[in-house]
Amino acid sequence: MKLAIDAMGGDHAPEQIVLGALDAVSDHEQLHITLIGDETKIKPLVPESTSRIDIIHTDEVITAEDEPVRAVRRKKQASMVLMANEVKEKRADACVSAGNTGALMSAGLFIVGRLPGIARPALSPTLPTADGKGFLFLDVGRMLMPKLNTWYNMPLWGPFTLKMSGASLNLQSGY
Repeated sequence: MKLAIDAMGGDHAPEQIVLGALDAVSDHEQLHITLIGDETKIKPLVPESTSRIDIIHTDEVITAEDEPVRAVRRKKQASMVLMANEVKEKRADACVSAGNTGALMSAGLFIVGRLPGIARPALSPTLPTADGKGFLFLDVGRMLMPKLNTWYNMPLWGPFTLKMSGASLNLQSGY
């Protein structure tokens, strides 16, 4: 699997993002990661012996203060935008960012696109559990007044997301 990661997104970027990437490639032999961000800050954190982590350099970042849609449209070289382009161009199978949530959703919609039949994407964090397995929490209350077709799509999100992650299906609904 090829994963593109916004190395500049989040409160403790890029240090914590790089540490997570190093742990991930250590734990998963088939994983290849591309870190996108300021190479001068990322490269010193990645041991030279690490062969399954690449870096794409950019100085541009979408911050938490940026207006999401405007930032994605105007900051074409931002780490988050370049990350989404890696998926669009099929150089990565998936992407991850701990940055501006609204901008991440916008990048997903405007750059990567939607699956046929899915009107709106869902926020779907994996929350930790005592047994270490975690659980997928879909939508997280983002839509206060969903339209009928969105209600129809909601049961499709969970099984698809779990299937893509290789997890087993154990679905429960709070609706």
